[in-house]
Amino acid sequence: MNNIITIVCASSDSYAPYCGVMLTSLFSNNLTHQIECFILSGDMGNDNRQRLSLLAEQFGQKITVLDINKELFKKLPIGERFTNISYEAYFRLLMPSLLSDRDRALYLDCDMIIKTDLAELWNTNLEGYALAAVQDTLRMRKKCISRLGFGTNDGYFNSGMGLYNLQFLRQFEFEKKVWDFVDKQYHLILYHDQDIINCVCKGLIHEVSPKWNMLESFLEKTPPIVPWQREELEEWRKKPCIIHYASLRKPWFKECLHPYKDEFWHYAAISPWNELKPVFKYHGFKRFTKYYLKRLFI
Repeated sequence: MNNIITIVCASSDSYAPYCGVMLTSLFSNNLTHQIECFILSGDMGNDNRQRLSLLAEQFGQKITVLDINKELFKKLPIGERFTNISYEAYFRLLMPSLLSDRDRALYLDCDMIIKTDLAELWNTNLEGYALAAVQDTLRMRKKCISRLGFGTNDGYFNSGMGLYNLQFLRQFEFEKKVWDFVDKQYHLILYHDQDIINCVCKGLIHEVSPKWNMLESFLEKTPPIVPWQREELEEWRKKPCIIHYASLRKPWFKECLHPYKDEFWHYAAISPWNELKPVFKYHGFKRFTKYYLKRLFI
């Protein structure tokens, strides 16, 4: 296996600072590894490109921005469910052809913090699988299984972290299957790229520990998890390997009460975007306090 860890993420120009903070955490906790990072973007500006170059130089790693034509995805839905979803969310669907000489790639959402060495995850056995991912919450699973026509034993996986078997996906004709699904089943797409990946790769996704994608919901006092995650979750939610701020209440918003929001600011302070400051987004602090009190984090 190639000793270089290949990372892929997707970011608009406006989201680049948060992508940069995520990469800062990744590089900081993987100093002994050689990492190449590909950022898929439809509008990355010069200022953020320069800062990304500074970040790569700071840690002696490689960052490449791949420019993607958004028009390829104009017929796909955005913003119907989440206002923070952009066309960049779909760019990961092009990875098998974009990285045609790579056997695997680790996709990471920008709203994450990497807290540990990724060698264990990177070396996951993917034989016979399209990708490895973490099962989404029980709430999400119940919503999606009937809508997508899945059986009760079929999993529904969060697409924020995915270790992709690119060699398998090319043989599987993944991208062709994606567009066939979009043409024939567009009406089923509610959760964007996540729905598409789960449907096209049903039965071909290897489940890994929630420590590799610690969703906000996993940190609730009574987390909405599938039964087989309980033991794993109890062990790892107080020391997650990857923190995923997977809600509208991001740590860069003052309304955020996420128990690990300070982790974001720790890495922001040592990144090329160290001027970042928390801002009010929703101007409804009481509303979000009530939301959090209902769930009560660890």
